[in-house]
Amino acid sequence: MFESESSDTASVRSPKAVELRIDAQLENLAVVRTVIGAIGTFEDLDLDAVADLRLAVDEACTRLIKSAAKDATLVLVIDPRPNELVIDVSTSSTTEDVLTPGSFSWHVLTSLTDDVSTFRNGSDVDGLGPVFGISLTTRRVSPAR
Repeated sequence: MFESESSDTASVRSPKAVELRIDAQLENLAVVRTVIGAIGTFEDLDLDAVADLRLAVDEACTRLIKSAAKDATLVLVIDPRPNELVIDVSTSSTTEDVLTPGSFSWHVLTSLTDDVSTFRNGSDVDGLGPVFGISLTTRRVSPAR
């Protein structure tokens, strides 16, 4: 696991990156799964990779939503790159114990993706608490785009 204090991923995003902001509510997971499935398919990932990615993103979002501050926004950045698809999910959190190495969630995420890392922004950007995030990377079998 890699953990950093600040995530300034906006400056290194590819031109094809998509950002989705939704209320941090479990009811919104269907929208997230649909968007991930559509982008994964559009990016020519095989069906198994798309299914694994949808499950991993669902697990990451669920962990973040359950630790989210009241009225927080869940932010997803889906960044298709030539050799990989990187997904950053973050929200304002009320706890720092969102995802711990060795937990069931950690095992699920590391089994379904090629790389998992966490990040946090210690500043209280929206008045709801510090931002905590999970970054998931799936590498392409062969560069398609």
